[in-house]
Order: sequence, then C-alpha cells, then structure tokens
Amino acid sequence: MADETYRKTVNIVAIVASAAFAGGGLLILLSYGIRWLATDPLVWRAGFWDEFLNFAITIIPLNMITLVGLVLSVRLDWQDRPTRRVWMVAIWLYAANTLFTLGYFIPQNILLIRDSYTADAASQVRATWLVLHILRVIIAFALPVMACLAAIRRAEVAPRAYPRSAQGAAS
Repeated sequence: MADETYRKTVNIVAIVASAAFAGGGLLILLSYGIRWLATDPLVWRAGFWDEFLNFAITIIPLNMITLVGLVLSVRLDWQDRPTRRVWMVAIWLYAANTLFTLGYFIPQNILLIRDSYTADAASQVRATWLVLHILRVIIAFALPVMACLAAIRRAEVAPRAYPRSAQGAAS
C-alpha cells in the first residue's frame, strides 16, 4: 500500500509539474508573445531581460521537478515493459524540449540580452523565436499527456488491493 502511495505521488508530481511547465510556455506565447509582436523591436529588445528573468525563476524549477518526477516514475515501472515504454516517450519528449531550449532558445536569449541585434534583425529573431516557441509548447503539452497515459496504464494493470474482509470471504 505504501508503495502505491509513493508511486501515485511520484506520478502526480511528474504530471502536474510537466503540465504547469507546458502552461507556462503557453502563457509566454499568448501573453508576452502577442505583446512582443506589437512592440517596437528596440523597446522589446531592451525589456527582454526583465521579462525573461520573471519567467525563468518559475519555469526552470518546474522543469527540474518534472525531470525528477519522470525519472522516479520510469524507475518504479521499469519491470512493466508497456508502461515503461510510455514513460520513456515522455522522457524523450522532455529531452527533445530541453535540447531545443539549450540549442536554440538559450543562445538566442543570450544574444537578445546582450543587445547583439539591430532593430531589423531583432524583428526577424522575434518572429522566428515565437514560431519555434509554438513547437516547443506543443512538445511540452504532449509530455503530461504521455505521463497521464503511463499512470493510467499502470493503474489498469496494477494488482488490485482488496480489503481484508473481502480477502477472507474469497478464500
């Protein structure tokens, strides 16, 4: 019983943290993203660091908590091959989003923070950044879906715990 409580807790952490991370990405896209498109490129570039920092202090911890939840969940279901496969898809989605972030978004953010672009170049970067951010949000939303599917799959195949009175009556 304690093992199942731990498993459920770890699964919930993975699902809730990954969903919150995805929601944060969607919030960035819909709030700042829409405003950024209407903002003068030089004004946008000048205010980017403050806005980036505000989200980073929320998003980065959610990202780390998601990783912990995913790793602990897949470890618990390692012997159940079909469930493990679903958890591994979630981990690969996490890895893809992380590589995308580290390979494109972080370098672009650093260049934006350093004021490395002219107004025209900043406009182009902003548009590309937002379009690619849509892809990142889609990947981020796929992750809690896969985590939910893995948790549901595990719940369906897990042995049912019966109350003692039902066990005694069955024998």
